[in-house]
Amino acid sequence: MVNMFKVLVAVIVLLIIIGLAMLGKKVLRALIFKTTKTPSNESLWLEWVTGIVVVGIAIANYARKSPEATTTMWIGVLVFFLGGILQFIARKQLFDDTTFGERLSSGFEAAQTGLYSKIRYPSKSALLLMMIGFCLSLGSWWGIGLLIVLFFPSMLYRISQEDRALLDQFGDRWLAYKSDSKKLIPEIL
Repeated sequence: MVNMFKVLVAVIVLLIIIGLAMLGKKVLRALIFKTTKTPSNESLWLEWVTGIVVVGIAIANYARKSPEATTTMWIGVLVFFLGGILQFIARKQLFDDTTFGERLSSGFEAAQTGLYSKIRYPSKSALLLMMIGFCLSLGSWWGIGLLIVLFFPSMLYRISQEDRALLDQFGDRWLAYKSDSKKLIPEIL
């Protein structure tokens, strides 16, 4: 019997090694989740709390059932891994030379290259993929349900708060960028 939780831990270790290889000395700077400063942090806390609830329910459901590994679970591990790789690519592109704040102050266009030219929030897309993969890999349909009902709306709320703050800061430049890109999924959302 394959213990999918152990497989996920191995994938996380592999992602850490890949992250170190991709980001090198900049790994700590790149993985500090700096986001746009919003008037209040309620949306950030909401996103964190709902994420913790989803992960907790997925782990509890897996521990209670301890199911056999299925194809869906292996697909979940793959989705989790791809989400982690996307997270590192997004962080590398954004934090390659300087911090996000310095790039924005030096010129908004600097943050509109690579993944950011198509998706405004590729790190959030990666986080969503990782959460979906995590729930699938543990075979937690309750986790998937809570992800859809709690986590996804809290993420969209956080994005709307960040959009509002960026609109206030950059005005027409932000609107032009917003019209040329999608929030999370290229050409769809």
